[in-house]
Amino acid sequence: MNKVIYMSFLAVSAIVLGGFLGGVVDGAAGLSFLSYAKTFAFNPGTIDLGIFSFTFGVSLSINISQILLIIIAIIVYYNTAPKLFTPKK
Repeated sequence: MNKVIYMSFLAVSAIVLGGFLGGVVDGAAGLSFLSYAKTFAFNPGTIDLGIFSFTFGVSLSINISQILLIIIAIIVYYNTAPKLFTPKK
């Protein structure tokens, strides 16, 4: 359970920091490629039940810096998790 929490923390940290980094280097001369993003979206759909109306839509945007930081987070996890979570004897 602790390994799952640790990996989740690393992944969420990589996504947040990658989004921040992508926004910071957006106008930089040599690093602007890190801010290149691709958006995947499902257009909103509406369900009208007379009394209630529901609208559903999902959008996911990921940039190059987030992908690089997720790869780094996976490498960090595999190098540090065995040392942090050793079985007790």
